[in-house]
Amino acid sequence: MKILVTGGTGMLGRALTEYLPDAIFVSSRDADLRNINETEYLINKIAPQTVIHLAAEIGGVKANMEKNLEFFESNLLMNTNVISSSVKHGVKRFIGVLSSCAYFIPDDRPGTESDLHVGLPYFGNLGYAYSKRALDIHAQIAADKTKMPYMTVTPVTMFGPHDNFNSETGHVVAALIVKAVNAVEKNGTMSVWGSGKAIRQFVYVNDIAKILAQLIEINLTGNLIIAPDMGIEIKALAERIANAAGFKGRIEFDSAKPEGVSRKVIQSKKFKEIFEDFLFTDIDKALQETVEWYRKNK
Repeated sequence: MKILVTGGTGMLGRALTEYLPDAIFVSSRDADLRNINETEYLINKIAPQTVIHLAAEIGGVKANMEKNLEFFESNLLMNTNVISSSVKHGVKRFIGVLSSCAYFIPDDRPGTESDLHVGLPYFGNLGYAYSKRALDIHAQIAADKTKMPYMTVTPVTMFGPHDNFNSETGHVVAALIVKAVNAVEKNGTMSVWGSGKAIRQFVYVNDIAKILAQLIEINLTGNLIIAPDMGIEIKALAERIANAAGFKGRIEFDSAKPEGVSRKVIQSKKFKEIFEDFLFTDIDKALQETVEWYRKNK
């Protein structure tokens, strides 16, 4: 079976090469997926049976707020072109990766797969979030018309090697790793955006890569949430990252900086039924490995 993976040089794409070594991994150097002609040419030339669509323009809290429109337009174009081209050129199976920020999160319980298209996501990342909702809807409609099996996968916030290690534009784990390592090297303080009270969920990218590789062999459709636990306060996360980096100084919380919604937690009964024996990597072990990778590659 020939497998095409878009976004092949991103964090998840690179992790997936270990589990799908025979797949074809492409990046923006191979085609601009915002351009329908380039996208169609690529998929027609490769002629895959399965497409795993990872490509996305993405960023952390600040980047999402500043580029709400750009993220919506770029991702909508990429998603639409990849699905349309997959349908046109006879792809037999499509797997798309969403984001937990696309979900409506009820006040009284964690969000589930049934909440994906309920209400509005947080406005600060509305553009990116809605492009992911549109990806799920487009895949559903295409599957209904062509009988092309599809599924969308929603991991909670991923981290690991090859993340965007930028303290301004990266997601929280990578940004905090940069700050912790810099604080160690400069004997300074570690500054954290927000109050530290926000609750978020995180998962090691290698775990998601392993699950995606297994999903190819499973006859499953619809959406699937992947969340290892019920989340952690950013304050506790910062302390764990500081420990992994060997930072023993002061951690400061800047409430003037944005931190997004106070609580974002999703979970899946479906995942536990399908992967009842799956063991997620311990977060401290995953953070330690990520810090070590960053230090070697920064």
